[in-house]
Amino acid sequence: MSCQEILEANPKAVSGDYTIVYPNGTAYTVYCKMDTTDCGEGGWTRIAYINMTEPGATCPDGFVTKDYNNIDHSLCGINFSSGGCQSVLFSTNGLNYSKVCGQIRGYQYASPDAFYGSISVGLDSRYVCGYSITRGNPRQHIWTYAGGINQNNLNNYDCPCNTGFTHNLPPSYVGNDYYCESGLPVGQTHSPVLYSNDPLWDGQQCLGLEGPCCTNNPNLPWFNKALNGVSNTNYIEVRSCTLYGSTNEDTPLDILELYIK
Repeated sequence: MSCQEILEANPKAVSGDYTIVYPNGTAYTVYCKMDTTDCGEGGWTRIAYINMTEPGATCPDGFVTKDYNNIDHSLCGINFSSGGCQSVLFSTNGLNYSKVCGQIRGYQYASPDAFYGSISVGLDSRYVCGYSITRGNPRQHIWTYAGGINQNNLNNYDCPCNTGFTHNLPPSYVGNDYYCESGLPVGQTHSPVLYSNDPLWDGQQCLGLEGPCCTNNPNLPWFNKALNGVSNTNYIEVRSCTLYGSTNEDTPLDILELYIK
């Protein structure tokens, strides 16, 4: 029985831990999201959960723990002297799904370049400074969280959702399935620091030209993606990517959740 089947059998079921039986016959305790907030409907099975604001929280294998002097908890990120991506794979344990819902909250460090890296590369490369969420192999795009360098500029390393942006970005394999924000205060020049006062992808403080990045996406930080009727059991991969190296640009996160149904 899946989270969806539990909800169908008991429409008053609440979000929490349930025992479900996976296709291989093994019973697991999982968190079922039964409420209609965030994902818009109930019956979701959680496959990924990171919340670094909670006591004792740790980063998953693949990401590294990063500490900064202007935020009171650790973040999860990557360490690259030059550009690249680091992956974390989340198994579905054989559960069929045709929808994915989730959220990421990150922070701008220094000068992330949004989709600038995608000008000459594809989905398998470092096409974004931020997070690429895909399924299976070969990778199939689900959602992208991009960090732009400046809220009030229109260069090709700023957010495509900024008012007046005319560059041919994001790439076609991303389409409209992305969120993009900058955490750099309007009027400031970027420095090698963490901008902790304006978290990325939280739907808040989209100032100046960046306004539509929030107002046009009222569900931020949550995305809800239907896979065009495709039912599959593919693992979901979250890649943290940087174009020029994490000492130059980074978007470390403190919250990540993924649900399937």
